Amino acid sequence: MLFPLFRLDILKKSYLFQLLATFFIVLSGSFFSGPTEWIIALILISSVGLLHGANDLQIISKLKGAQGLSKKSALLSYLSVILGVLVVFSFNRALALSFFVLISAFHFGQQHLSKVISGTIMVRYVLYTLYGGSVFGLLFYTHPIESATAIAEISNVFFSKADFLLFSASTSASWFVVFVSTNYSKIRLLLVEVLLLIVLSALFYQVNLALAFALYFAFWHAIPSLSDQFTLLFGTTSFRSVITYMRQSAVFWVLSVIGLAAVFSLVYFENKTPLPLLVYFLAAITFPHVIVMSSVENALKRA
Repeated sequence: MLFPLFRLDILKKSYLFQLLATFFIVLSGSFFSGPTEWIIALILISSVGLLHGANDLQIISKLKGAQGLSKKSALLSYLSVILGVLVVFSFNRALALSFFVLISAFHFGQQHLSKVISGTIMVRYVLYTLYGGSVFGLLFYTHPIESATAIAEISNVFFSKADFLLFSASTSASWFVVFVSTNYSKIRLLLVEVLLLIVLSALFYQVNLALAFALYFAFWHAIPSLSDQFTLLFGTTSFRSVITYMRQSAVFWVLSVIGLAAVFSLVYFENKTPLPLLVYFLAAITFPHVIVMSSVENALKRA
C-alpha cells in the first residue's frame, strides 16, 4: 500500500508548500524566455536565498555568547573566512568549482536530512554529502549543455552528458546503499525521498539550469533553514520573529544583494556567461555559513 508513505509523521517538513511553490514556477515556465528565467532565478537567490545566510552573526552570538565571543570578533572571523576562500579561488578556479559543489552538497543534505536520520557524525555527514550530490547530479544531467559550458569556463575541464549520468547515478546509488545500511528502520522515509528526487528531476527538465538551482536553493533549502534559525533564535516562527530576523540581518542581506548585483553587472558589461561568477560568489559566502549551520544542527539536537 502506498498511502502509509504519506503519513504526517513521516512528512514532518512542509513538502506540500515546497512542491506547490516549485510546481507554480515551473508550470508558469511556458510564459518565460531565457532572460526571464534568469531574472526569476536571481530574485529567488537574492531574496530568501541570501536572507537565510544573512543573520549568521546573530546566530554565532546566540551559540557562543556564554563563551564571551564579541560581535566584533565574530565579524572579523566571518569576513576573514570569506576573504580566505576568495583568495584561494583566485589561484585555482577548478578548486573553486569542486569546493562549491562539495560544500553545497553537504549543506543541502544537512538541511534536508538532519532531523530525520540517525547515526554517528561520520555516517550523517556521508549521507548529507551523498544526498546533496544526488541533487547536483540531477541538476547537471537535466542540463548537460549548460552545465558542461559553465564547468569548462571555470576549470577548462570538459564533461559529457554520459559523465553527468555517471555522477548522478553513482551519488544516488551510494546514498541509497548507505541509507539502507545505516537507517534501515526508515525505509518508508527513504522511498518518499526517492520519489521526491524523481519529481524534482522531472521539474528541473522544464527550466534552465539557473532557475532549476534557484528553485531548489530557495524552496527546498533556504526556507527550511530559516525555520530552523527562527526556532533557535526566537523559539518559534511568528510574524514578530520574521520581522525581528529581517531587521537583524538587514545590513548583511543588503550587502549580499549589492555584491550579487555587482557580479552580474560585470558579467553583463563584458557579455560573459554569468554562471561562473555566480559560483564564485555563492561559494565564498557558503563556507562560513555551513560552519555556522552545523553548530545550529548540534544546538537543535541538544534542545
